[in-house]
Amino acid sequence: MEENVKDKRLWLGILIVVIGSVWLLDNLRLIPYYISDVIISWGSLFSVIGLFLLLVRKKIEAGLIFLTIGIFIIVDDYFYINFYDIWHTFWPIIVIIIGVSLILRRNQTKLDSEKKNDVDFINDFAVFGGGDRSVDSQDFKGGKITAIFGGSNINLGNAELAHGKNELDLFVLFGGTEIRVPADWSVQVEVFSILGGFSDKRKSSVQVIPDSSKILVVKGFVMFGGGDIKLA
Repeated sequence: MEENVKDKRLWLGILIVVIGSVWLLDNLRLIPYYISDVIISWGSLFSVIGLFLLLVRKKIEAGLIFLTIGIFIIVDDYFYINFYDIWHTFWPIIVIIIGVSLILRRNQTKLDSEKKNDVDFINDFAVFGGGDRSVDSQDFKGGKITAIFGGSNINLGNAELAHGKNELDLFVLFGGTEIRVPADWSVQVEVFSILGGFSDKRKSSVQVIPDSSKILVVKGFVMFGGGDIKLA
């Protein structure tokens, strides 16, 4: 885990250094104006962030959305295409990206390879609705939660984590989800949000030392929605 964090910081640091260097060279008039106009722009910034998320962070949905926004800005700035037409093309493309990402995500968790043991996984799918769900598996290995124009409350208070790293994959669009976990669980949140948020709201007055041999990694993508983790 520590090495993974170091790699992310390394690539983020390189990206910031490159942006700062280009900015400095432009201020010193060392870059021709016809090149700097292309490089130093909102379109280029969004495109670089999109490529960074795609290639380095492996965030497919977020990377494609940022890259699409960047390309549309560049097209509008340099090819003088009617903005009205661009805007009305942009949103269908975003919808297509979201659909493709849902298809690609189906093999990202243990749920697909070990789905015969349903009791140890969760596969919650809330579209235009939702509800409350309790999980009491004594060897919980993660799963998937999908919330689109809806959401669910997932209670893991009576469950026990399996040994090792267990992944709970989220996909939230115009919806939300609440996950309740026991106080002694070791939980890592790796959710990427665009115009939304996902937060860890666990607070306890009792000092509890989590079992580091059992980890729940909550990862995924949230857009125009949200969610949180709370104590059961």
